Amino acid sequence: MNASKEVMNFAAMRLEPVRKILDRRYRKIERGITMLLGSAKLSNVTVDNVEKPKVGRIVSITKSPKYTESGDSIQGTVSKVNCQFVDSSLARVVEKAGSDPSELKTYTLELVGAEADLLSLSESEMIGSEIQLSDAKVMLRWVTGRNGGGWRELKLVMNVSNESPKETEK
Repeated sequence: MNASKEVMNFAAMRLEPVRKILDRRYRKIERGITMLLGSAKLSNVTVDNVEKPKVGRIVSITKSPKYTESGDSIQGTVSKVNCQFVDSSLARVVEKAGSDPSELKTYTLELVGAEADLLSLSESEMIGSEIQLSDAKVMLRWVTGRNGGGWRELKLVMNVSNESPKETEK
C-alpha cells in the first residue's frame, strides 16, 4: 500500500507542470486571448492594416463558373468574377509621363454577389473602366505553385449585389 502511494505522488509531481500549462491555456481561452488555429477559416480572413487604392482601372476580367460535386463545371453559371486592375492614379501619372501603364503591376479584384448580378457584368464594357474600391475588403489569396499551394498573396474582394453572397445562396 505504501509503494502505491509513492507511485501516485511521483506521478502527480510529474504531471503538475502539465496541469499548470493546461490551466493557463484554459484561463486564456476563457478570457478570449487564445485563438484555436484548427478552427480558423483562412479563406474568410480580412486584413485591415493594408492601404488599398481608392480607384482601380480594370485590365482583364474572367468569369469563373460554378462546379458540381464531381468537379465538372456547370455551363451558363458564374460563381465569381476575377479581375486584374492597376491603381488608376498611378496609371494617370505614368500616362502623363508618356509611358505605357500596361507595364504596371496588376492586382487581383474578386467580384462576388448574386449570380444574376455577376452574369449581367459585361466583360467588354468593364475592361479599361475605373471602379471604386472603397467597399472592397482585403483578403488572403490562394496561390498554386510547384510545391503545392498556399495563402501567399492578397486580393481585394467586393460584393456587387445589395445582398451578402450567403443570402443569395439560400
